[in-house]
Amino acid sequence: MTGGAQIDWRDVVFAPLWMRHIIMISVCMLVGGLGWYLLMIPLTEVNQQFQMQLEKAEQQGMLYQQQLLSLPDKEQLKTQIEQVKGKLQPYQYQSDNGAGFIRTIAEYLSTSGCQLIDIGSPLVSQQGVLTLYDWQLKVSADYFQFIELIQLLNSGTGLTTISRLTLDGGPRLTINMTVRLYRLNQGTL
Repeated sequence: MTGGAQIDWRDVVFAPLWMRHIIMISVCMLVGGLGWYLLMIPLTEVNQQFQMQLEKAEQQGMLYQQQLLSLPDKEQLKTQIEQVKGKLQPYQYQSDNGAGFIRTIAEYLSTSGCQLIDIGSPLVSQQGVLTLYDWQLKVSADYFQFIELIQLLNSGTGLTTISRLTLDGGPRLTINMTVRLYRLNQGTL
């Protein structure tokens, strides 16, 4: 060091006891302060991240609480459900009403390569000794798959007809049709 005071370490080593203690305490305080600083800064950043997550969770909790309070009463919901169930009279399949025919149609569709898009619930009507079941089908198929489906329907054991047939599409047809199954009422023979 030029122009400044140089430290003579012999003077420090052989300095009076009180000076050596002050130097040692100063160095320890400097190392302790630096260590505390290096330890606490990352901890405060982690603490801030946890604090932000906690605040976000509290906000979501308050939002969920508000949504929960805005829901109708459980008993009120139960009564509404029961009222709707009372109004609905779903079509109940019985052994003689064509439930097996639906399975047959599904097999025919699978065999022919057609894809079922939609099937409506059957319209049931009586004509003398016959019960008529009309299913509205929406099918996707190419021309040859559709022809094979028609052949399978014609080769079946039940008497079926196709009415209200509409074809839409290009290379793949969308086919809307009504398939009618005729069933003889039991006890008429």
